[in-house]
Parts: sequence; structure tokens; C-alpha cells
Amino acid sequence: MSGSTRFWLKFWIIYAALWGAGSVAVGAYAAHGFEGDELRVLWAQTGSLYGLVHALALLALTALGAAGSGCSRARTIASGCFSLGLLFFSGGLFLKALCDLSLNGPYIPVGGSLFILGWLLTVAFGFTYRQKDL
Repeated sequence: MSGSTRFWLKFWIIYAALWGAGSVAVGAYAAHGFEGDELRVLWAQTGSLYGLVHALALLALTALGAAGSGCSRARTIASGCFSLGLLFFSGGLFLKALCDLSLNGPYIPVGGSLFILGWLLTVAFGFTYRQKDL
């Protein structure tokens, strides 16, 4: 395995783990910290749910990439879509919930679209996937 490949595997693991931890933390805060502000609770819970799901998806893609071969371009772009989707979708919802701040732009819908694209690229990776011989 090349040094570049090792770097990206570590990067995706760390990035996904940080988003997973952040999603749990924001979800826990939403359960106790918004004192009846139902809209902010909803934003935080939605961001947390999608954050956790896509952090796990990113970890799964990373593990599958290390354990086998397939269309690495599809896997790499899917990983990028998931990571940017986490930033735009979950991050945008977290900003709205925690800071009552909305970035003037379509960041949240773009993030959701990136999640969808990431899943479709994961399908392409799945069609070409082959497990490495042990």
C-alpha cells in the first residue's frame, strides 16, 4: 500500500470519527440544552442522525477500500461527497441549532444532494468491488 493511500485511509477514519463524536455530542445537547425550542431540537436531531449515518458510511467505504479493490475513483468521489455532505448538511444544521446562525446560501440542500450522489457512487463501487485474496 502506497504512502498516499495510507494517508487517505487514516484521514477518512479520523474525519469520520470526529463527525461521529460531534454528532453524538450535538444530539445529546439537543436532548437537554434547548429548553423547549422544538425547531432547534429538530435541526440538531436531524443533523445528528444524518451525521452518524454518513460517518459510518464513510468508515465502511474506507474499510472496503482497504480490504478489496474496485473502482477507486467511484469510492474516492463517494468519500468526498460524504465528507462534504457532512460539512454542508450536518454542519449547516448544527450551526442553525447551536448558534441560531444560517449561512446565506443553499448549503444544507447541497449537502443533502452530496449525500445522495455519494450513495449512488457507492453503488458504482459495489458493482466493481472484489475482495482481496488473503
